[in-house]
Amino acid sequence: MKINMDICLELDLGQQLEQFKVMPAKLGNGRKGFVAFYSACYDVDASYEMFVIPTDSLKVIVFDDKGNVLWQRETDVMPGPPWYTYRTMDMNEDGIDELYFVTTTDREHPFRLAAFVLQRIDINSGEITGQWPWPNKQGGRKSLSVTFRNHMTAGYVNGRPVLLTIQGTYEDMYFQAWDSDMKIIWEKVILAEESGARGSHSYPVVDINMDGVDELQWGERSISFEDGREIFCIEKETWRGHSDQCQPVWNEITNEWMVYINRETHENQSPRVGMYDSHGKAIWTALESGHIHKGWTGRIGENGELVSIAGGIKGQMKDSVGRYYTGIFEHAFDALTGRELKMQFSLFDSAPIDVDGDGLHEILRRVAEGKTELLDRKGNIIREIGGRVAMASKIMDLGGEQIMSYHSDGKVRIWHDTNAKDSERALKRYAHPFYEANQYSRTVEGNICLLGGI
Repeated sequence: MKINMDICLELDLGQQLEQFKVMPAKLGNGRKGFVAFYSACYDVDASYEMFVIPTDSLKVIVFDDKGNVLWQRETDVMPGPPWYTYRTMDMNEDGIDELYFVTTTDREHPFRLAAFVLQRIDINSGEITGQWPWPNKQGGRKSLSVTFRNHMTAGYVNGRPVLLTIQGTYEDMYFQAWDSDMKIIWEKVILAEESGARGSHSYPVVDINMDGVDELQWGERSISFEDGREIFCIEKETWRGHSDQCQPVWNEITNEWMVYINRETHENQSPRVGMYDSHGKAIWTALESGHIHKGWTGRIGENGELVSIAGGIKGQMKDSVGRYYTGIFEHAFDALTGRELKMQFSLFDSAPIDVDGDGLHEILRRVAEGKTELLDRKGNIIREIGGRVAMASKIMDLGGEQIMSYHSDGKVRIWHDTNAKDSERALKRYAHPFYEANQYSRTVEGNICLLGGI
C-alpha cells in the first residue's frame, strides 16, 4: 500500500529550536513519554576550532505521547553534548524511569570541573531525588575537547540494571558502573598511552556474546557491564584512533552479531571502514584513507539486503545554528561481503527507517541539515518532512516506525504512515532487547542510525 505520511502529534516549544536531544521514558502504569533537552543554540562544541559563545541556555522538558507537558525548566549547564549528558533508566525497577542528568551547580563558571554533578530526577514531577559529584577524572590538565567529554548509558547484567558514567573520548578514558543504590560497583581506566582504540561518538549497548550480560560497544572496544573487563578490542595493536560511528549488525545467516565501524582520526591509516565479527575479527575492510563521518547499515538493497554506507568529509565547521561540511565523498558496500556497490543517489546525512512496517527500510536524508526528506529505496522522494530528525524508531503505538522532527520555528512533530501495518519481521525487530536498549541512546546524529542493523 502507498506510504501516506501525516502528523500524529505536534508540540510548540515557543522559541527558536536548533538543538533537541530526546529520549523515551516510561512514566508508569503503561504511560509513555519523552525527555528532551533543547536550545536555540545548535551546539557548543568543546574543540577550540568549533566552540561558539552560547546564544541561548539549555532547557529540559518532559511530555507524554499525547503531547501533555509534565514539566519543563531551564538548566545551568552549557548547551552542548560535551558538557551535559543524560539517560532515562528504571534503576529501582518500579516500572517508572528516573532521569539521570549531568549538570553544573555553578552557572557563572561553566568550565569549573568540581561543580559538575550527577542528578537523579523524578520523571513525573521534576523533583531532584539524589545528587552525586561527577567524577572529576581529567583534573583540568587537558584541552577543553579532551576534558569535557561526558557520557552516560545503561545496560543489564543478568536482568540487573547498571548505570555507566564515562569521562573522555580522545585520550584518557574513565568508566564507573553504578548499581540501583547508586553505589559504584566497578571502575575502569584506559590511559592515552595504552594500546587500542579511543572512544566513539556512538556507543551502543549490545549483548555481543549472548550470555545475558550487556556489553558497551565503545567504538572498537567491547566492555562488559558486569565488571568492566574487555571482551575484545578490534585491531588493538595497530589502531589507536577514534571512530565516528559504531553499529552492531545482526547476521541472520550465522545468528551472530557483527560490528560496523567508520573511522574519523588518523586519516591516512587504513582501513577506514570495516565489518567485524562478535570476537572483533575482520569480516571485510575497505578504504585506505579519509575521515568517515557518517555511516550506517540498513536493509536498503533492491530485495532488502543489508547495505553499509560510508560518508566522508574533507572539512567541517559549526556556528550557533548548524554544522557545515566540505569535500563530501560516499561509498556503499554489501554488508555481508564488503563488495562495493554503486548507489544511484546520495546517502550522506541520512538514516534508515521502516515507516510502513514491512521489515525493510526507507531512508531519511538531510536529517541534520534541517531539510529532512523521506526516500524510498530507489531514491525517490516520498515526502518532504523538513526540520531535523530527533528520533526514528517505534515511537508511538501505531503501525511502522515514526519520525520525530524538530524545526527552527519551535515545532516538534511526530510523523507516521497512516497506511502502515507491521509485518512479522517488523514485530520481531521491535521485540528485540537491542531495539529497546538503543532507543535510549543519546540523540546525536549517528545514533538515529543504530537500529538499522537488526
